[in-house]
Amino acid sequence: MKSNYPVVSLIFLMILLNGFSQTTHDETISESVSVNDTIHHIKGLVLDFDKQTPLPYATIYALNNHQGTVSNEKGYFSLNLAGLEPPDTLRFQYIGYKTRNLPVDQSDTLMIVYLTENIFNLSEILIFGGNPDPKAIVKKVLENKDSNYKSTTSKKQVFIRERNFQNIEDFNIKYKKSSIPELDRETLEMVEKKFPRNFTSFSDFLGNLYFNKNLDDSVNFKIDPVRIVALKEKNMADLEQLESVFESVFANTAQDEYWKARSGIFGDKIDLEEDSVNMEKDSLNEDKMQMKYYGRNLQYRIRYSLMDDKDQWEFLYKTGAYKYTLAGGTNVNGEDVYIIDFTPKSSGHFTGRMFITTQTYALIRADYEYAPGKTGRDIHLLGFGYTETQFGGSIYFEKNNDIYTLKYFSYRRGTNASVDRNFSLIKKRKKFFIDKKLKELKVGFYISMAVDESFEYLVLDSQSISLDQFNACEQKKTMDIIYVDQFDDKLWKGYSIIEPTQQMKEYKKQEIHYGH
Repeated sequence: MKSNYPVVSLIFLMILLNGFSQTTHDETISESVSVNDTIHHIKGLVLDFDKQTPLPYATIYALNNHQGTVSNEKGYFSLNLAGLEPPDTLRFQYIGYKTRNLPVDQSDTLMIVYLTENIFNLSEILIFGGNPDPKAIVKKVLENKDSNYKSTTSKKQVFIRERNFQNIEDFNIKYKKSSIPELDRETLEMVEKKFPRNFTSFSDFLGNLYFNKNLDDSVNFKIDPVRIVALKEKNMADLEQLESVFESVFANTAQDEYWKARSGIFGDKIDLEEDSVNMEKDSLNEDKMQMKYYGRNLQYRIRYSLMDDKDQWEFLYKTGAYKYTLAGGTNVNGEDVYIIDFTPKSSGHFTGRMFITTQTYALIRADYEYAPGKTGRDIHLLGFGYTETQFGGSIYFEKNNDIYTLKYFSYRRGTNASVDRNFSLIKKRKKFFIDKKLKELKVGFYISMAVDESFEYLVLDSQSISLDQFNACEQKKTMDIIYVDQFDDKLWKGYSIIEPTQQMKEYKKQEIHYGH
């Protein structure tokens, strides 16, 4: 989460790009809920009974207070059970499977829960005969979207996990000219050598989000964080040295002067306002994050759940590019549901499964990914390269007072990106007609990188609130971050979270790898 405005000025082209095992168990294993008296947590695994395979994103919650979580992508879960005791009950749900209720027990056994598939012939849920057209059913999802998914003024307690892996495969700066003493040929060679080649980040957020349904209001989204945990970069001395070089460049900028980063027709002024600088330094030195910037990122991420992006939800918008198959029916929370599988034709991209209600045509769950051999956007123009190598998503809605509300979503995206352009950093003085150029650095800039990112969003609790309650919430300017070198269960003692994957548990922040 460290970033500095001078470094951003150097690599703004890279920032532009960023914008652009099966498990088996003996069936005799105890299924009693394990509650440790000290930490009141249950950990376990949800499996398909017949196939013995993990069930990702299964819903687990306590019946008495609906406090719950979901299993991770490997089927593992962790749930805080503070305040629960026999005869309280946990419910395990997975769409297309029979729901199981299991009593809370004070044993110390790891919990293994088996769910049995519950898919039946459509004739059992349809009163009248005939063969429903799966493509027509899918089209009705968008036709009924506005009535099924209505905005409300609400307060939601959420858990959010972000993971990001960046591998810079090639990085080269070719010196052309410089009238900036601090950025001579030798300094640029040092930048090229010491700039980190690998970045890995994990962050977990628990807090309350406030939504205002009146989108015309100036403020319609607020954040009240409870806890944020992130892996901390180690051995940042070299990167901080690079930052100090650029700080010295920007230090003596008069009031009538400014800096501009440019590459061909692309250019942008660098914000050197005192408040902006102080804001960045607060973020760097005090383990804090600016709330408004986190909020902007979060709002952008949440838009995935609106199903508005025609690329990410292509199988809803371009039905002619897909083959749809009715796999059967099931019942979810008292509603009959169509199960529809889909595969791409020549112009489609995704393969997956949807669950659509028979009466309201609401999409209540979807799990999908790029089909084998398929990729997303592939752009190579004017020295920029961008290819979406993978994308997969899962989403789940629950019906509440005739409205379908978001309970969970996740997506994972893989991209390859490159820039091969000339780059200039220019200092100018403002004049009436044409601003005077004072200093300039010009280099040839080449970078290629692979990025793998994922985002998970779990609604732990949701309640409607009034506009006055929304307005009464005051969002702070910054939020504290707990930086750690390795994931530790103790950090989330007493909280319900998405169980970290084994990869996250075993990962320890490594030495940063630099160029040679």
